[in-house]
Amino acid sequence: MVALSGSGGLGQCGGMRNVDDVERFAAAAQRAGWADPSEVDDCLRQGITASLAGDHASACAIFRALLIPMSDGDIDLGQDEMAEEVLSVDLHDCATRYLAAVYMTTPVEGRADALVAAIDEAYGLSYFRDPVEELQAALGGTLPDMEAFLPAWIARLEQDAKPVSQWESQKERWLRAAIGRRDGVAGLERIARTTRHPEAVQAWCDAVKAAGDGAKTLRAYETSAALVTSEGWRGGFLDGAALAAQVLGRKDAHTKLKAAWLGEPSLTRLLRWLFAGEPTSATLRKRAASALKASPTKAPRLVGFLNVLVGDIESAAQRLARAPGLGWSSSDHPGHLLFPVFAWLLGGAPTGSVRAELARVLLQPRDSEDGTGFAFLGEIGTKQDAGPRLSTPSVIDALQRAEVTRRLTAQERGVALTAMKAAATKRTDGVLGEKRRRYYGHAAALVACCVELEDGTGRASGTSPWAEALRARTSRFPAFQEALRAPLARRGPGSVDNPGTWTETEEDDT
Repeated sequence: MVALSGSGGLGQCGGMRNVDDVERFAAAAQRAGWADPSEVDDCLRQGITASLAGDHASACAIFRALLIPMSDGDIDLGQDEMAEEVLSVDLHDCATRYLAAVYMTTPVEGRADALVAAIDEAYGLSYFRDPVEELQAALGGTLPDMEAFLPAWIARLEQDAKPVSQWESQKERWLRAAIGRRDGVAGLERIARTTRHPEAVQAWCDAVKAAGDGAKTLRAYETSAALVTSEGWRGGFLDGAALAAQVLGRKDAHTKLKAAWLGEPSLTRLLRWLFAGEPTSATLRKRAASALKASPTKAPRLVGFLNVLVGDIESAAQRLARAPGLGWSSSDHPGHLLFPVFAWLLGGAPTGSVRAELARVLLQPRDSEDGTGFAFLGEIGTKQDAGPRLSTPSVIDALQRAEVTRRLTAQERGVALTAMKAAATKRTDGVLGEKRRRYYGHAAALVACCVELEDGTGRASGTSPWAEALRARTSRFPAFQEALRAPLARRGPGSVDNPGTWTETEEDDT
């Protein structure tokens, strides 16, 4: 792209000495409909320099001259979608400094209206999670005249921040943050109870937790679980209540874990409740039976897993065998859980075996219905998070504590392996029928796993008639044949008598 310079054009922005030059450059760019990104970079850097020097009037004029027409689409920089693609300056920093300049150059009584207008002008160029917080950062950590500005800012936002859905709008979030600054925890609680927005309720819980009062934290999380209508959020608040009870050392902490499981069933919550209070094998099986009786969920994988724990292998096998060949990554599909559960029960997970790969999901259960990403009381956090957390036993821990393997009969082993073969066949037919090459490897691993287990049945032949028939039937799919060859070649020893050892590896993403 050529620059707007030369005869009849505008000199490069880098050579401009004052605001008038930048404004003339911006006007010429609007008339032409485009500008060279490098020249715009130079102009915006002058605005940043003015802002850092405290010359807010110049910064305001420079940013307004360029950011507004860029936001309106009057100046094209040659980008495909976002201006950041072609600019080297931080556009969010520029927009934030523009807001700071507007704030500093506007009389106190007009700042709230001016700030809302400036944000609207820069719409599309940047996203402001909390304008006041970002203004403070741009101005070095302090916001002049905050005590006078905050009430006016709240009053201005209240004009627009009207609830329109169960989710918090941008201006409702700004209003909640402002009220939190002015009124503290009490203000956040008022907003949470009034709006019932999950985000507002979470902000209240965060503030109560930060205050360090465990009893109040427990009450806040329990109240929050009753306030929200979203099941995913409710489950997270129930988790928070369970952890708060655990931190307080309350004797009823296990009942909070049960409430979380019943309130928003998931594999993670089930495992936590099953292991609450270091139960014996008999107690864990009794809890699993009561969970089946209470029937808080119809999810096939959870019901099937409970069937396994209470020793009803046939019912679990039926759920696996009847499941469709596609949709294994869905939370409703039992395959990702029951297939590796049966594989581990029948033959363990020897290092290097196909079963070891499939058993990875049993080591650290992953719940799509738990994937809200909310940091409930430190429950979900980074490795650096040293706060209290709810521990989650593994699926294998549950299978071992329930002594499922010791109780398996020869007939049940056969039923489980037959169900695994049916599931592997359906998975193969499903991915081949839809040409889903990405999942050929997964289907092949299921087949190889079944062959591994057959290898331990004492079969006289060294080959699997079932696998050979499936291989012949799918011979017109060379990519699948190739995917099948590798796991069959490296399959580990099969054993239906001893689960053996299992190895800790990463999760399967299929």
